[in-house]
Amino acid sequence: MIALSFLEEVKIKLFRGNFMKKEIHKGLCGGTIAVLTVPLAIAPWISVVSANSSNYVDKILRVKNNDTLTGSNNLYIAEDDIDFGTTTSDTFRVTLPSGTEWNFGSSSFTLDGGTDNAAEVKVVGEQIVEIRPKAGAFTEKGQNNKIKLPLQVKLNGASGELKLKIESMDSTVTSGEYTFATTGSVSTTATVNEVKNIGETGDGGTIRIEENYIGSISAGATNQIKLRLPSNFKWDGMTTNDITFGGGFSGKASIVGTPAISDNELTIIYNLTSKSTGSRGYVYIKPHIKADSNAAKGDVTVNITGTDISDNDIVVAEYFDWGGIVKVEQVNQILASKFDDKKVVKMTIEETSPGAFIGGREVEVELPDAVKIPGTVNPLTGIIVSPSINYSGSDVTGTVNAERNTVTFAIPTTPSSSKRKLVFEAALAVKTGVYGDIKATVQGAGIEKQEVVIAKSIPPGIPKPLAEGKLKIGLQGQAIPDIILAETVKGAVKQSVDLGVAGKQQGYVLVYFSRGVTFTGTPKIKVIEGDLLIDSVQVIQAKDLSKAPTDMYEGLKIDIKGESTKPSKIQISDIKLSVDRSVPEGILEAKIAGSAVAHPYNSLLFNITSGIPFKVADVITPAPSETNLTGSFVIGSTTYKIGDVEKTMDAAPYIKNDRTYLPVRYVAEVMGINEDNIVWDKASQTVSLFKRNKVVQIKMGVKKITVNGADITTDVAPEIKNERMMLPIAHVAQALGSKARWDAESKTVYIE
Repeated sequence: MIALSFLEEVKIKLFRGNFMKKEIHKGLCGGTIAVLTVPLAIAPWISVVSANSSNYVDKILRVKNNDTLTGSNNLYIAEDDIDFGTTTSDTFRVTLPSGTEWNFGSSSFTLDGGTDNAAEVKVVGEQIVEIRPKAGAFTEKGQNNKIKLPLQVKLNGASGELKLKIESMDSTVTSGEYTFATTGSVSTTATVNEVKNIGETGDGGTIRIEENYIGSISAGATNQIKLRLPSNFKWDGMTTNDITFGGGFSGKASIVGTPAISDNELTIIYNLTSKSTGSRGYVYIKPHIKADSNAAKGDVTVNITGTDISDNDIVVAEYFDWGGIVKVEQVNQILASKFDDKKVVKMTIEETSPGAFIGGREVEVELPDAVKIPGTVNPLTGIIVSPSINYSGSDVTGTVNAERNTVTFAIPTTPSSSKRKLVFEAALAVKTGVYGDIKATVQGAGIEKQEVVIAKSIPPGIPKPLAEGKLKIGLQGQAIPDIILAETVKGAVKQSVDLGVAGKQQGYVLVYFSRGVTFTGTPKIKVIEGDLLIDSVQVIQAKDLSKAPTDMYEGLKIDIKGESTKPSKIQISDIKLSVDRSVPEGILEAKIAGSAVAHPYNSLLFNITSGIPFKVADVITPAPSETNLTGSFVIGSTTYKIGDVEKTMDAAPYIKNDRTYLPVRYVAEVMGINEDNIVWDKASQTVSLFKRNKVVQIKMGVKKITVNGADITTDVAPEIKNERMMLPIAHVAQALGSKARWDAESKTVYIE
C-alpha cells in the first residue's frame, strides 16, 4: 500500500493510450510526496479528467434577427493540454442555434491562415460544420497554436442570446457553448454617464446614443436626432462642439448646420455617409439646460427620437435647490453706539448638498449700512484700517469690502465631495440710535436672496422723565420733572473708552438741550439703583469740550468714576431751565451724548454729530397775564429784572430828547435773544438781532430800523455810550414783537 500523506491534490489527465501524465501540487505542510505512474487498468480508483482546449469567441455582436454576419467576429480553439500536431484524425463539430445557418458559400474549405490556424472545414448541415486540424500544420505546442473560424452566419428570425455549440466527438477538444451574438427589437440604446445636479442653469450628464447592432442606423445626408426636455425646461446655447461621433461612426458622420432649438426641443441634423461596419456607431451629446421659474424639482428626463433612433427616455440631470442653509450660532444683544463690544456674531452657511454652491461665483453676506465690522482704526478719520474677523472652520476664506459691511466668499470651480461650509466670526459696531433686529442679507452662488437676524441692537441707556413737563416761552428758572437714565445692561456706561494707539479717554455723559434752552443752576445727580459710580457734575458750554455735538450750546456733564457690575439708574433732579423767545412751541427734546455711552470711533465712523433725543416737556406760549412783567429797567440803575429775578448790567439806561435808551445786550436778553443772536459789524457800525423768523438791523447814527429788509423810519438814532450800544427802546421793542411801557413815577421801562 502506498502512503500519500501531505498530498493536497493529484491530477491525473488521460492522454491517448493507457499511460498517465502527472501534475503534483504540494501539501499545505510541505514534505515528501509519493507519486505513482501506473497503467489505468491497475488503478481503477483514479478518476479520469478529459483533455481540453481553450475555446472562445473574440467579439459578441449585437445584431438584428435577420442580419448576416460577415466574419467580423471569430471562434478560436486554442491548444491547452492537447497537441494539434499529433491529432490529425481528431474531428470536432460546431453547431449553430435554431434560426441561424452557416453562410460560407462553400460546403468545404480550408482555413489557410498559416501554420497557426490551418484546419479543414466541412459543412454537414445548415447549422453544423465539422473541423479537423490539418496534418503537420501545427509545429509548436501551447496556446500560440489555435484554430480560427470566422463566424459567417445568416440569421433567419433568431432572437435573444445566440450561442454556438462545440462537440468534441472523438477529439480531445473541450465541449461547450459560446455566445457569439445577441439580437434586439430596438435599433439604438441611450445611456448617460452621470446624472448631474443642476440649478437654474447647468449641464446634464453626457448622453450616449449607441447602435444596438452594427449598421442599425441607415446612411443619410439629413439624418435627425430629436431631444425633448420636460415642460418649463429649455436647451441653453447648444453648439456643434457639444456633439461628437465615435465607434463605427468615426470619420463617417458630421453635423449639418447648427443644432436647432425650439423651446424645449433640440434637433440635430447630421450626415452619415455610410453605415457602420466592424463596430457599432456612437453619438455623444453634452446637454446644456435652463430651468424656468415653474420647473418641477427632481429628475430631468430627455426623450430621444430620430432617424432609425429608438424612442428612449433617459434621466440626464436632477433639478434641485442650489444654495445653502444659513445659521447664526447665537443672536446676541449688542450695544449701539459702541465700538468695543466683545460680543460676536458667528455665522455658518452650509451647502444643502455637496456641490450646491455654484463654482466660480460668490456668496455675499451684506450687513446694513448702520453696521460695520470693527478693527484697527485711524484715530483721526475713524476709518477701519484692518477689520477683525475670524474664518476658523470655514472651507473658504472670505474678504471684507472697504466699507467694512460685506463679507464675500469666492466659491472654487471644483466641487467638493462633501458639503462646503462658509464660516465667519466678528464683532459688530452699530450706529448710534439704531436699535432692534440687525439683519444680514445672504445671496449668491445659487443661494436665493434671504435675510437672517444676526444680532439685536439695544441702547446703552434709556433716558426717561418721571413725568411730562411744561415750559413757557420767555420765562426763566422753570422746573421740569426728574430724568432717570437707566442702563440696559451692566457696564454699559463706561468709565473710560479705549482709543487704541490714541490711548484712553475719560467716560462722561452729556445731557443737553437745543439753543435757547439753558440751565438755571446745576441739577442734582444720584445713583438710585445699582453700583455705578459718579465722579463730578457740572454745567458746561460746548466751547469748553474738545469734541462737542454740533447742536449743543450748553449741557450737563456727568463724569463716570466706576462702571457698574449690575444695571444701574441715575436720577437727575432739581432741573430748572430758562427758555428764551427763540424756542418754538411744541415738543422740547433733551439729548444724550458723551463718550461713556457713545464711543468716539463710532461717532467718527458713522459721522454722528448729535446726541440721541428724548422728550422732556411741551413748550407753550405764556398767557397774556404772564407776559405783563417779562422784564424791566430803571433809569439810572444797573439793576434789571427778568420776571422776578434781579440781575446786574454794566451800563445804566438813560433818557435823551424824551427818548429812553437801553443797552442792546440786556434788552435782547429780556426779549429772548441770546448773545449768539446779536451780531455787531464794526465796519458798517450796524448791529443785527435775530429772533425766530425776524432779522432786525440798526445802524449807528441813522434814523431807521430795518426789519427783514424793510426800512422803518424813526425819530431818533442809536448811539454808543461807555463802549455800549444804546438803543431807543420803543421802536426796537415794536420791531421784535414786544411792547415797551413807561412808568414815569418809578422811572421804569417795562418790556412785555
